[in-house]
Amino acid sequence: MNFNVAGDRLVNEIEELALMSDAEAPAVTRVVFTPTDLKAREWLIARCEKAGLAVRQDAIGNIFARWTGFQPSAPAVGTGSHIDAIPNAGKYDGVVGVLGGLEAIRSLQASGFRPKHSIELLVFTSEEPTRFGIGCLGSRLLSRTITAASARKLVDKEGVSLEEVRRDAGFKGQLEDVPLPDGY
Repeated sequence: MNFNVAGDRLVNEIEELALMSDAEAPAVTRVVFTPTDLKAREWLIARCEKAGLAVRQDAIGNIFARWTGFQPSAPAVGTGSHIDAIPNAGKYDGVVGVLGGLEAIRSLQASGFRPKHSIELLVFTSEEPTRFGIGCLGSRLLSRTITAASARKLVDKEGVSLEEVRRDAGFKGQLEDVPLPDGY
C-alpha cells in the first residue's frame, strides 16, 4: 500500500480556514455560533462531503463525518478536535486535529485502503470557553459529564441563553439526544 499525505493541501486548508476569523491575521477568533463560526463549519462540511464522508450534526452542533468501514456494525474509530477559537488565537489550535484527521482519511482513501471499522472525524462544538464561560461543551454533552438541564442554564455575556443561540444557529434537536449511546 502506498500511503502519501498531501501536505500542501493540508497546509493550504489550514491557511484558508485561518482566514475565517473575526480577528486580523495572523490571529484567529472564531467564537461558537457566530456567523464566522457557522461559515467555517459549512466550509469544513463541504470538504468532508467531497471526501465521500457521511456528515451529521447533533443538537449542540458537534459534527460527525464518517467513512464507513466494510463492517459498519463494528465500533467506529474516532479522531478530531475543534475549530472554534478563543479571541486572538493561533491558526493551529484544534484545527490540526480536525484537518489532520481529514487528511489522514483522504490519504488512506487514495491509497486504496478500506477500513474494517468506520473512521469518524469528530468536530466538537465550543471546546474553547469563549461564549458561555465553559470549555468542552460539545464533548461534555457527548460524554454525559454535563447534563442537558445544566447546559440550558448557560448564558453568554449579553444574557442570551445557549438554547436561543443554538436554535438561531440552526440546531433544533433536543440536548438530551446529544450523549453518545452506550457501545458507540
